[in-house]
Amino acid sequence: MTEYVYGKLDGLGETIGAYSVMTMEVPWGLVKGRIGGKPKSVEMVSGLEHDYLDRLVNTLPAVDTIVGVGGGVATDAAKYFAWRRKCDLVLCPTIVSVNAYATPAAAVREPDGRVNYMGQVSPSKVVVDYRAIQAAPKRLNTAGTGDIYSCRTALFDWKLAHEKTGESYDEQIAAGSQRILDRLVANAKEVKNVTEAGIKTLVELHIETNRLQVLAGKPRPEEGSEHVFFYKLEEFTGRSFVHGDVVGTGIFVSTHFQSREEDDAASTMDSMGLMFRPRDYGITHEEFVETVVGMKRYARDKNLAFSILDTVEISSNDAESLWHKLSQ
Repeated sequence: MTEYVYGKLDGLGETIGAYSVMTMEVPWGLVKGRIGGKPKSVEMVSGLEHDYLDRLVNTLPAVDTIVGVGGGVATDAAKYFAWRRKCDLVLCPTIVSVNAYATPAAAVREPDGRVNYMGQVSPSKVVVDYRAIQAAPKRLNTAGTGDIYSCRTALFDWKLAHEKTGESYDEQIAAGSQRILDRLVANAKEVKNVTEAGIKTLVELHIETNRLQVLAGKPRPEEGSEHVFFYKLEEFTGRSFVHGDVVGTGIFVSTHFQSREEDDAASTMDSMGLMFRPRDYGITHEEFVETVVGMKRYARDKNLAFSILDTVEISSNDAESLWHKLSQ
């Protein structure tokens, strides 16, 4: 059972035996004077390529504990190392834009570009250091709402799939996802301002969305057609983006086709500080239109779960109209 500690990581290194750190320069600079103890090594993680991670496993010193300090890359590297070395794992997220600290597998990139989710490891402790998290740009924390507010469109798609195809649907799990949505919206101001209460809300809701997905045995409680926009955009552009921001655009697009309530979704995302408009993360008009028009085919070609995309035709006029709304 993972222990979640809210407050500060000061003195952590004095309590976990011999330890090494996986991190990056900026997050390490925020905590190195406070973590305590003396790490046997500090690895500035450069990526999640499989060969690179295996080299770390084979070359870093023997330790009792590996500590991941930073965002998703440092966290996943530490998870992979702990899984392979069978050592204790402690995570100290310094941004909450992604929920890697709340999931058991490490996202590992294979030579052909595929992401392979490997291992099953739970940290003994996750230390939520408010000072470090609040030192990051706000958008790197408010982006954490993307994979929570996505429950809105994901639940619609899951229920639709149940009605149209007979896919299994769990009312209790769906109700749990709705409670997550309600709590997120109720705490929107705290989340937007990255207060201690807002940070704790994001962390606890990341934990809960992951728990519901595990319980469901599939990502349906949190992931639906809104994520297709993210996957298609990265494939089309060959670039990487802040995940939650782009998922927010996907929520806007999917909500339009699901219920025509995209303006309501936009207002809520604005209240949480989610930077979901294309101009916020620098994609062009052409990239947006091609991505929206290509979502249906992408979902079909990748054999993704049934969603609203299977019941509508998306034209370039639809995409132009959505671009106009998002550009206002």
